[in-house]
Amino acid sequence: MTGKTSLEILNMRQRTVLQYLSVADWKMVNRLPISAGQMTLARMVHQGWIEMRGVEQHTEVRLTPAMRSPIGKSSAGSES
Repeated sequence: MTGKTSLEILNMRQRTVLQYLSVADWKMVNRLPISAGQMTLARMVHQGWIEMRGVEQHTEVRLTPAMRSPIGKSSAGSES
């Protein structure tokens, strides 16, 4: 999915965050539908699932471009 070899299975908290971010761009961490701590978010960044910007209570997250791409479409935008 992201070119990483890790096969980490999503937990409920990670799945909820990813689903919430799938319908929008940058979202404030403190407005996520479920509490996601720094460790959870750091793991998601490490996996290549989300990007983070900002500090402390102004931290925002969004899906990485690879996670926003529809399955089966190339990232270059060419059509088959």
